[in-house]
Amino acid sequence: ETNPQYPKQRGGMLIVRPNRLSFNTVINSWAKSRKPKSAVYAENLLIRMIKSYQSDPFSTVKPDVITFSSVLNALAKSKATGFKAEKCKSVLNSMITLYEDDGSSDTKPNVICYNTVLNACAFSARGGPDERRKALSVAVETFNELRRGQFGLSPDAVSYGNMLKCCANLMPPGSYRTKMASQLFTSCCNDGLVGGMCLDEIRRCLPPREFMQLLAKCGCNKPLNQGRMAHSVQLSQLPRAFTKNVKAGDLKDRQRDSYAPKKTKNIVRGRKQKEHPVLRRPGLLIEQSWMSGKDV
Repeated sequence: ETNPQYPKQRGGMLIVRPNRLSFNTVINSWAKSRKPKSAVYAENLLIRMIKSYQSDPFSTVKPDVITFSSVLNALAKSKATGFKAEKCKSVLNSMITLYEDDGSSDTKPNVICYNTVLNACAFSARGGPDERRKALSVAVETFNELRRGQFGLSPDAVSYGNMLKCCANLMPPGSYRTKMASQLFTSCCNDGLVGGMCLDEIRRCLPPREFMQLLAKCGCNKPLNQGRMAHSVQLSQLPRAFTKNVKAGDLKDRQRDSYAPKKTKNIVRGRKQKEHPVLRRPGLLIEQSWMSGKDV
């Protein structure tokens, strides 16, 4: 606005002023960018929008749910941002404050915003012990807000999957992680929200035998009675009550390659076994007299 090259009226007001769509376009571009500081630039634009709206209620740059979702996505995917879990929770809190002030549906948080914060927590494992501890605290607080039904929201299959991923990535193996993951999976089964990611992450949290015992405790004792391996349990083989409330896109089995048995190739002394060509006997062609009009 202070750039002299922009066209202005006599009073100094810009003839063409940026609006919410302009800011959302730029923020979305930064969110999809791979530059190291793209998340910082997106967050700064959001802060500028909030300040402009708070100073002028008739401002045309009031942020909406798309604005906040784009910034949360940029922070969650950033690899150069430290303590991104806390930053995402701060952005979500700003969104909640703005919604409580004006009550507009444009700024009402949805479950996607909460899931993005949980995803940022799950991928904070590369930080130090302090960052991982704070990320786990943010994840528990965010998930509990969903469980309390704030703004009429409730966890979905992605919420449970991200929370189990937080347990697998941020907590060391042990009794505490096993207990917490078992409680989450039991609640997930009771809510009918066991999706592909949830089944994948619970296998990372628990040892194979304890995973099979947990399935039996939740009401699926057939794999344990058959003596099957943990990696052989597929999502389609679980009871319908476990998956009845999962969206179609979250029903895909996302089983990791490390759980499935690896296929071995026939290799003789470091060389691949030669594949012999398959010789097929040509079929016998019989021509009938009525096809050619002549006797054969």
